[in-house]
Amino acid sequence: MAADKVDVVTLRNGDRITCDIKKLDRSVLTISTDPLGTVTVHWGDIATLASPRQFDLQLASGEHYLGALTAAAPGQIDIALDTGGSLSFSMRDIVRLAPIGASMWSRMDGGIDAGFSFTQADLETHWTLNGSATYRSPRYLLSANLSSQVTIREDADSVKRNSLSLNGNRSFGNRWYTTGWTQLQQNQELSLDLRALGGGGIGRDVSHTDHRLFSLYAGLAYTHEQFSGEPSEQSAEAALGTQLDFFTPGHEDFQITNSVISYYALTGRSRFRLELQSTYRHEFYKDFYWSLNGFESLDSSPPQDTKSNDFGVSITLGWKF
Repeated sequence: MAADKVDVVTLRNGDRITCDIKKLDRSVLTISTDPLGTVTVHWGDIATLASPRQFDLQLASGEHYLGALTAAAPGQIDIALDTGGSLSFSMRDIVRLAPIGASMWSRMDGGIDAGFSFTQADLETHWTLNGSATYRSPRYLLSANLSSQVTIREDADSVKRNSLSLNGNRSFGNRWYTTGWTQLQQNQELSLDLRALGGGGIGRDVSHTDHRLFSLYAGLAYTHEQFSGEPSEQSAEAALGTQLDFFTPGHEDFQITNSVISYYALTGRSRFRLELQSTYRHEFYKDFYWSLNGFESLDSSPPQDTKSNDFGVSITLGWKF
């Protein structure tokens, strides 16, 4: 934090900021300045960057380049390669940027949000809590996500829905990556006491630009399930998933994320499962945001007298870091 600020960011309105560039991700550049502390700037507001430090630069094509950033024309970034020579790129083609040797904390993003609702007619109270944390390096992406919904009614038992997932990706050339994930779930609305799952596979970012990410992956998973009043089950499943995210490169700070993963039983009873999570998040003041969240959980062949699907929508307020 006490290091000299040697990076220069020039904005489209002509302002010039001497700072310490932390990272570029999802069209938001994070910088550290002496008078303002750590701030974020939308990628669309930046004319050019310059720094004598070494950076890892990733293009929308999936290619990586290492080198220092040199002064360039507005809308362009020139990189002096550590192997010699230099290259010039349009800023619209750059999707990630991180200084080599950046601290672990500076590579992390996350947020936590909560919501509450109450209806007097049936004395129903609904609580929602969501949390996420992501760590990015030039080759690895690690993430953790927590989602919890609790519904309490005076004339009935409380209903809990809880999910904790951990994911890890290792990127290769041409936007290909390997992935591994594990998840713990509880959904009393579906009589699911516990589902423990672990899986792995391979995927590809079909499209990754300064405002969109579309990714597909496939693999295998092992699942252990315990439904209320039923014997535990174990099964092997084929998994097919997709991630479709939209984020702004301009002035408004919003994100739309959509995650869908489907499972097809390879052993045990014939069945199909689908898990969907969608979120619209809009920052309204500094690092504070409001979020509209939706989920769907579907099981084509649940135990007898058990619901086959559960869905819900919530509005929450949160803080990102």
